[in-house]
Amino acid sequence: MYAEALKALEDWKNEHSEEKLDDLPFYMVGEVYNYSIHNGLNYTYDGDTAINFFEEGFKSMINFSLKWEVVQKPLDEVYSNYSKILNEGELKEKSVLNYLSSHDDGQPFDANRDNVFNTANYLLLAPGAAQIYYGDETARKLNAQANGDATLRSFMNWDELENNIDRKDYRIQEIQKHWQKLGQFRNNHPAIGAGVHQKLNDMPYTFARTYSDSSYTDKVVVVMDSGSNSIDVKNIFSEGEEIRNFYTGETAVVKHQALTFKKAGRIMLLEVIP
Repeated sequence: MYAEALKALEDWKNEHSEEKLDDLPFYMVGEVYNYSIHNGLNYTYDGDTAINFFEEGFKSMINFSLKWEVVQKPLDEVYSNYSKILNEGELKEKSVLNYLSSHDDGQPFDANRDNVFNTANYLLLAPGAAQIYYGDETARKLNAQANGDATLRSFMNWDELENNIDRKDYRIQEIQKHWQKLGQFRNNHPAIGAGVHQKLNDMPYTFARTYSDSSYTDKVVVVMDSGSNSIDVKNIFSEGEEIRNFYTGETAVVKHQALTFKKAGRIMLLEVIP
């Protein structure tokens, strides 16, 4: 199937040179229910029959386990394990597609939308690719009065977004802007999804992601709790380097291997200013 799809896309691009977006080859993602990144290359259906879907042309598989792991394990354990599997383990040069809610998973993370900011953080900062389900970014509730999967497929909450409804602990436009900031930062920095993860500090939880290939390097630092103003960035950013907190727009210069910021935010997303 992959070979046929690859050839079909190549033919279409050759015939539509003015309309094609790029020259990248066909990229195929597979869904095998309950596959986990920890299954690696081989997924066992019935206890003894293992199938390597990557050999069949799939470049990535949907990962069903992130929603459980961010609840059951320390976050750095999750991120560190994912990074090792994708950068050093069986799935090197392959990927997974993470999600926390979907159209047919009856046990989504945070169905009541009580933990909305961490939903965005956990998903968009996880190593691998990210699947955003419609309404994740506007805290559309996943507990509608309906039967079966229809519970997960309620109308998009456009009215709540337009009217900036107050959900007690947050407003809808506030959570949308949070998703937008994280999404833009992730889009700007391949290191988030494809880089090597390195924990820098426990309190506040701080980590770096670094990515490099033959022609490109990228490095970022993320502070999950913005309660601390001074951040140790030793061995990541260079002395005298100007750094921006993408979340607030504030800039600072590395002095004595540390950064100091004044503006508060829900998270720090630190990047080198080009």
